[in-house]
Amino acid sequence: MKQKELIFTGFDKKLVPLMKKTAEFVLKSEKIQSYNISFTMISDSDIKKMNRKYRKVNRITDVISFLVDKDLFMGDIYISDLRPKKNAKKFGFSYEQEICYLVIHSILHLEGYTDYTPENKKKMFAKQDKFFKCLFS
Repeated sequence: MKQKELIFTGFDKKLVPLMKKTAEFVLKSEKIQSYNISFTMISDSDIKKMNRKYRKVNRITDVISFLVDKDLFMGDIYISDLRPKKNAKKFGFSYEQEICYLVIHSILHLEGYTDYTPENKKKMFAKQDKFFKCLFS
């Protein structure tokens, strides 16, 4: 039996249906038929601690994604509670759109996409921008 589970913790309940729609669109587009992904909103200080502990990077990031089981496409995604508001203002999106952009971004991270080099970042951002435009244009 294929498992399709998305869990959202710490997000405004009004935002969850749009986040779910976004995640399901990306997963379907990427032909991922079975998944179990938790999305949790955490403080900037907690995301910084996680980055320091698991990535050896001492800074705040928008998201941090952990693939728990590749075969089951099981993962834990943590999204900063303050960064989406700042980014929405900076990039001219609504807060809801920015959260969904980070949902797309974080799922791509679970798939193995990275944004650590200019070449990989270009590839990853082209894909996430394409998904975003499909959903919000």
